[in-house]
Amino acid sequence: MVAKQVIAGLVASIVVGGGRLLAADAPNEYLLAQAPGEAAQSPQSPQSPQSPQSHSLDISRLPIIDALKEFATQTGLQVSFWPDAQTDQSVLVGPLRGKFTAEAALTRLLASSGLAFRRTNARSLVVMAPSLFGTPRNGATVSEPEPAQLAEGRPYLRPRQPPTTSFPADAAASGSAQLDGRSTYAPIDEVIVTGSRIERSGEGPAPVQVFSRRTIDSLGAASIPDVLRYVPQQPFSQPEHFYYSAAQYSQMRGIGVDTTLILINGRRVVPTSNSLTLNAFDLNTIPLAAVDKIEVLSDSASAIYGADAMGGVVNVVLKKEIPQPVVDVQYGGASGGGDLLRASLSAGYSTDRFRSSMIFDYYSRDFLLGAERGLWADQDYSRYGGTDYRSIGGLPGTVRSSTGGNLPGLTSSFATVPEGSTGVGLTPADFAATAGMRNPATTSSTLSIVPEVHQRSLALFVEYDLSAGMTAVAEVLYTNRETASQDEIYSVQNAKVPVDNPFNPFGQPVYVDFLLDGLQPRQFVHDLEMVRGSVGLRGHLGSSWQWEIAATASTETDDAIGTNQVSAARVNAALAVTDPARALNPFVDGPAGSPELLASLIEPNVHHHFSRGRQLSAFMRGDLFEWSAGRVEVVVGGEWHDEKINYDDALQPVENERDVQALFMELRAPLIGRAAHGRGDVLSMTLAARLDDYSDFGSTVNPQFGLMWRPARDLLLRASYGTSFRPPSLFELHAPRMTTMSVMVPDPARNDALGSVVLVSGGNPDLQPIEAESMTAGFVLTPSALPQLRLLANYWRIRTENRVTLLHFTSLLANEELFGDRFVRDAPTPADTVANIPGQLLQLDISRLNFGRLDTNGVDIEASYEIATRWGDFTPRLSATWVNEFTAIEVPKTPPVDRVGIASPSGSIPRWRVVGGLGWKRNGVGLSTTLDWRPGYMDAGAFGLTGRRLPSRTVVDMQASFAMDELLGPSPLWDDLSLQAGVKNLFDELPPFADAGFFIGFDASQSDLIGRLGYVRLTKGF
Repeated sequence: MVAKQVIAGLVASIVVGGGRLLAADAPNEYLLAQAPGEAAQSPQSPQSPQSPQSHSLDISRLPIIDALKEFATQTGLQVSFWPDAQTDQSVLVGPLRGKFTAEAALTRLLASSGLAFRRTNARSLVVMAPSLFGTPRNGATVSEPEPAQLAEGRPYLRPRQPPTTSFPADAAASGSAQLDGRSTYAPIDEVIVTGSRIERSGEGPAPVQVFSRRTIDSLGAASIPDVLRYVPQQPFSQPEHFYYSAAQYSQMRGIGVDTTLILINGRRVVPTSNSLTLNAFDLNTIPLAAVDKIEVLSDSASAIYGADAMGGVVNVVLKKEIPQPVVDVQYGGASGGGDLLRASLSAGYSTDRFRSSMIFDYYSRDFLLGAERGLWADQDYSRYGGTDYRSIGGLPGTVRSSTGGNLPGLTSSFATVPEGSTGVGLTPADFAATAGMRNPATTSSTLSIVPEVHQRSLALFVEYDLSAGMTAVAEVLYTNRETASQDEIYSVQNAKVPVDNPFNPFGQPVYVDFLLDGLQPRQFVHDLEMVRGSVGLRGHLGSSWQWEIAATASTETDDAIGTNQVSAARVNAALAVTDPARALNPFVDGPAGSPELLASLIEPNVHHHFSRGRQLSAFMRGDLFEWSAGRVEVVVGGEWHDEKINYDDALQPVENERDVQALFMELRAPLIGRAAHGRGDVLSMTLAARLDDYSDFGSTVNPQFGLMWRPARDLLLRASYGTSFRPPSLFELHAPRMTTMSVMVPDPARNDALGSVVLVSGGNPDLQPIEAESMTAGFVLTPSALPQLRLLANYWRIRTENRVTLLHFTSLLANEELFGDRFVRDAPTPADTVANIPGQLLQLDISRLNFGRLDTNGVDIEASYEIATRWGDFTPRLSATWVNEFTAIEVPKTPPVDRVGIASPSGSIPRWRVVGGLGWKRNGVGLSTTLDWRPGYMDAGAFGLTGRRLPSRTVVDMQASFAMDELLGPSPLWDDLSLQAGVKNLFDELPPFADAGFFIGFDASQSDLIGRLGYVRLTKGF
């Protein structure tokens, strides 16, 4: 709001404590007052580069003048105003509590005031309208600092920047942006650290998308997978019901859950103990309340981080700076269930040398069951032109002849058990009315669309300055997550009832299909516990070199318990009992036995899984040398990490470990130095390379190369190329070898003659890494005329080779010349020799092998704009991915299959994925909406395309937020109180029927059955 009067006239010569709040006498000169005991300093005198001092501040939400008085008092600094800097005393700023540099504190205090500031010397700052920064003493107009200002550490402040502004990694810890120890007084927003260990501000050679805490809150997300659903580079994601463990993963570019590297604070994770067979990390184990931001690199990065970064990197950055205690509570739910509750407490404590933070988070969610949604309440999809997926065994059951002929005394080979039957004293005549009838049942009504979850998490961070040049850091993350996924009602199918079963009325063996009424549905319970800790030291060597040493360890245990797991062997045994008191009665319309008998059919199913990872890393970075174009920066380092798993399963137990040693190097070199526009080097190059040596399969070297060219002030062109890899997992390598005897298979080499063959499956210790190469090329446009506008386009391509896969035995048999080492044959008989055919096939190895290729490419587009008007601040944004190709060769001697725009059980790849949003904020009230659009695509079933086109889908989310202190004015009751209310899937867009979903009836990779979900959230700072 424009001022009614000049601040200078209100606050001239005010002295508060050790600091002063002053007004300037003339528009072309700063008034610099001398604090007690200080020598006056000239604003024109050069300042020596030094690290800015941090101050412990506690400033409540106050009118702007009062807040700046508090700032001057608590920092001992002098704050001056140019007379033209005008504001309205009704403008409230703050609160601000914690340890900050003066620049970081003023940046935050003035963020919503319309004012900016500049430091004039070590003890003084001046506040003025941002427009006045374009008129320095000589009258020349500038809008950006000259390169020399950065190099010399001379102060400047730009007007507010868009949320994509980037700063070096060390800025996050101190609350200030720094470059080689020299202050750069720019607004603090996003600190992008993913994709390189070389400190940088601004864009890198590959795009990084950042979800700041503000963005996460505006999405109304309750978990990290909720956030990543808005990443268009992730073409699909599976809902929680997809896996019994309720785990969820990132799958950048759709090339596999084990090809996106997950980092926590820049350090890799190991596969979660509930996901060892997939070699993937369950993102649900990280509490969202502890997350400061999420950085998504949509490019391969094995040259930087090593294995698994084929599709991209997701770096979860945890909170380190908590200025004041905060309580955060969120509650929501969908129609019919799925109620969620998330509550967290965050607090921090800081001194001059010590900084710490703590976050405790509790999350719970109730079941949402299939009976609440039409597709799972009735699995007869023939009403959509699909298949009837109802179970053949309902309640009451269906009896079938074991001979293929009619049942004794009936005109059909099958009949249903009469309704109301007790199963005692029946005769075939009792089945006459139901002869030729079946009683199918929908079993998915008890499936959990949303599992039951109880999760408790604790995150701790501690940092201590051992000396001026060395800091010790420690962090701990603990999570205990209990999930229960409910399965279908247990349906007994093809159960043979002997003739001497006391309830069999037919005098001959029969088959019965029936539901086990009286037993609760099966559940899969996972009790997971994760403990992850890290300690490290970092510091400086001289003025241009930094170093870091860190150790990380994590352990995860998972007790996987199957409740109400019915044993088929126990059912058959109970059907064969002749004692009526202990025999199973399938001819009853109700429970087939006493509670004790039914309980005896349940077989305990408990497994214990374990994973462990340890990591030691060290690196140094700094200026290697300086040449005509500028400084050449380098990072060199090494890493050791190990991984151990224990997969306790009766059929496939695996216990093994391996260790990895690595050396890495990164280099950034300007090829053409800074241009007159001062936005960075005209042309620069990045090089990276990493050597990884694995104890179980050998070494691999992966390079990466990048170029950035700024032909004009507002345009950046960039490109990168690199290779990456994914090693075979410990499970894939060391799963036990299993044999299946006497399998009859046709042998193409022997004219398709049937033969009895032993099939060998399981792990393969000879597997080699999956290899990939990737490239990106694109531009970033930030026009000076519209400084809040950012446009980005990026072409990407990934090719993977040598994939780890399972081929069907028919593919192996048809390609013996390619896979001859997997065949064991008998010596040819004389007759075989005459017929010119090989000897009889004795054994065939169908275990995992390296085969296949996948190629995918497309274009990413981003646009964001911040518009400040008298009616409020508007923030439109758009992010989209267009996939040109997603072709895979999965069967030898077959052409590549393109999956773009075709439904697939492996995950559908839409041609487009568009995520757009619009935010508005004014005077403490905010509104935001997010739109997720995917075009229609072709449905496919078990036998290929169905001819059905699935419609396009648009999901709209909306949220309203209220900062009560801004809205209502200062009050102890609602200071630092905010309220949010929102709806996800506002128009209750449920998925259409799709054959690709088979028995679940819809494409789970593109949608879920949750439907509309509402929530409210309350946040209070103290």
